[in-house]
Order: sequence, then C-alpha cells, then structure tokens
Amino acid sequence: MNEATLKGAHILMVDDEVSSTCLMTNFLNRIGYTQLQSINDSTRALEAVETFGPDLILLDLNMPGLDGFDILSALRADRHNEEQIPVLVLTGDPSAKNKRRALAAGATDLLVKPFDPSEVSMRIRNLLQAHFLRFEIQEQNRLLEQRVSERTCALEKALSDLRAAQRQAVQQERLSAFGEMAGGVVHDFSNALMSVIGYSEMLITNATARADEATALEYLRIINTAGRDGAHVVSRLRDFYRPRGAADLFESLDLNEIVKQSIALARPRCATRENNRAVSFQTHLATEATAAGIGAEFREVLTNLIFNALDAIPGAGVITLGTRYDAGEVFVEVTDTGVGMSADVRQRCLEPFFTTKGDHGTGLGLAMVFGIIKRHQGTLEIDSEPGEGTTVRIRLPGCPLETRQNEVTPVLECAPAA
Repeated sequence: MNEATLKGAHILMVDDEVSSTCLMTNFLNRIGYTQLQSINDSTRALEAVETFGPDLILLDLNMPGLDGFDILSALRADRHNEEQIPVLVLTGDPSAKNKRRALAAGATDLLVKPFDPSEVSMRIRNLLQAHFLRFEIQEQNRLLEQRVSERTCALEKALSDLRAAQRQAVQQERLSAFGEMAGGVVHDFSNALMSVIGYSEMLITNATARADEATALEYLRIINTAGRDGAHVVSRLRDFYRPRGAADLFESLDLNEIVKQSIALARPRCATRENNRAVSFQTHLATEATAAGIGAEFREVLTNLIFNALDAIPGAGVITLGTRYDAGEVFVEVTDTGVGMSADVRQRCLEPFFTTKGDHGTGLGLAMVFGIIKRHQGTLEIDSEPGEGTTVRIRLPGCPLETRQNEVTPVLECAPAA
C-alpha cells in the first residue's frame, strides 16, 4: 500500500452544516485527499454510500431527519455480511454516554469538536491504512485459497494417477507371476500325463486287458479325455502373459480381414442358439486397417470376445465389430447389446480364473486376450454399464495410411439352428 492509494481514498462527509463540510473539504484538499463528497441532507447519506463507494465516512451525530445514530445502525444492518466501512464520528457532545452510544452503534473512532487538525489527519490516515490492509489481507487469503485449491486438485490428480498406476502394476505383477507359475503348471501336467502313458503301456503289455473289450475301452476313454483336456489347458496357460519371444515374428495384418474371419469362426457357436435368441453381426470397418502382429493370436482374441458377447446376450441382439484410425493408432472394437457389467465385475474381469458364468466358464478367456494384446504393445479398454451392453476396445500401434476413411458394411445375419 503506497501514499497514492491513501490519498486516492473515497471520503464521504455527512453533516447538516454546510460550513462544517466546506471547512473539512478544504482541509482534506490541502493535505492531499482528492476523492471527496459531502452530504448536508442526512436522508441522502445511505444513497451516497451506494453510489460513491466510500472508503471512510466522516459523520456528525446531531442532525435533523436521520441523525448519526440512525445512519450507523442502517449501515451496520445493510452491510451485515460485508466489509464494514470505517466511520469516524465528529461530535460536539463530549459526554462519556454519547461516546459509548456512538461506539456501540458501530462507529470506528470518535473525535470531539473542536478538534486538532493534526489529530484529524492522523486519525483519518490510520483508519484508511487499516481499511486497505484488510483488503490486502482478504486478497492474499483469496489467492492463498486459490493456490491451495489448485494444489489440492493437482495432488488429487496425482493420487488418482498413482492409484491407477499401482492397480496396473499389481495387475501386471499378478499376470507375470501367473506366467511364471504356468511353467510349473506345465511340468505338473506333464507328470499327470504319466498316468496316460501308464494306461497305454498297460494296454500294450497286458494281453488280458486288451482282450477285455470293456476294460480296454474304458482305458482308452480315460486316455483320450485326459490327453485332450490336459493339452488344451496347458496350451492356454502358456499364453497368459509370456513376453514376446524371438520366435514370435510379427507381420503386417489386415485387421478387417481378421474381423471377417473371426465372425466366420464364431458362426457355428451362434447357430446353436434358438430362433427367439438370434444374434446378428454388424461391422463398421475402416477403408484400410493394418497393424503388426500374429494373425492366429488376433483371431483367437476376437473369437474369445465374440463368444463373451454371445454369452452376455440373453435374447436376440446385435454384435458390432469395428476398426478405425485415430492419431496414428488403430482401434478394434467389439460391442454387444447384452446385460453389461457392474463396476466390480469390470474391475476384476481380466483376472485369471475370475468368471461370472459359474460352471460354464473357466475365467481364462479375457486374461488370455489381455496377455496377447500386451505382447503386441497394445492396450485393452472395457466400457460397460449394467443393462447398457459392453464395448471392448483394442488400441494398437497403427501402420501409416494415406487414406483413413470409415465405411459401414451391411449387417451380417447369424441364423440360429433350424
């Protein structure tokens, strides 16, 4: 706060005697105050407060119409929740009762006429300094609150990002640990398959067992079932989250063609549905959509997503597959009109062995999908709400294209079994 600020303060004088206001105006002008206004009709005092916006009021107490006490009460009532304007009372009544009454009514300070000009100057200066300092403190508090709010928002965002990174790290660690565990599982399954070898050797070396058709058939059923199931589970476990190896040679893939192939692979499963549960396919494909990867793995990914979509649609519905480009990345989306997922299911659906299908599900499909996409340097996003269907979005580094227009292909009907 500088001297110019003080001298530029708005000072309002309210006194019914014109001579008093003229004398005070001349005095204030001589000591440098320029923004002055005087009111001799006390009934116009409150109006002047609103229009002039004073930083200080010099107020006489004994006036006709509204006296100084009435004006003080009106000022305090009108500005109850706002910054109060300092009021210096100038009165000719030196009694203690009058002083107490004026201060109780809301006066900031009080001087008794006749007064010393030097004292008046110092009182006015002190009141204005305190007034402007309050404004500066309020502004500093506002700036501090703004900075605290901005910092709080930044910290909340950092905390949110940290929690997201922690969740992702935990998920990566779980899947990595599961990948390491898979090697042990492969070994354990290999040991279990020794029973298959044992039953087969019994058939080879035991003529009695071979002669008993029922026994031989039972052994063969056990061997066949164990061999198929064991090989199937082992091959899927190995793919959960192994890193990309030197033998995984990537090639340029036409994702539009892979989408069409995946739909064709899913048709037999779709055809087993009843007439009133028919599901149709629709595609929204970019003119070209290419990415580097392994075609067999991408077909496995999309086939799994289509099967999940079929399981999520209880009646008739539509499954939409699409490709598009955006900012150098290619997207593949699978959207269904099924029952959707709750927030808890959406958060856990990528965990190995987590399933909502009961005995009909293994909980391995989406975990395997996630592992394949990670090996292709991609990301997997899932948007779903209960009753609103689900969209699974695969984001991959795209190959540069000169033309990236989208086209809509006709709906491909998936007829149910007759």
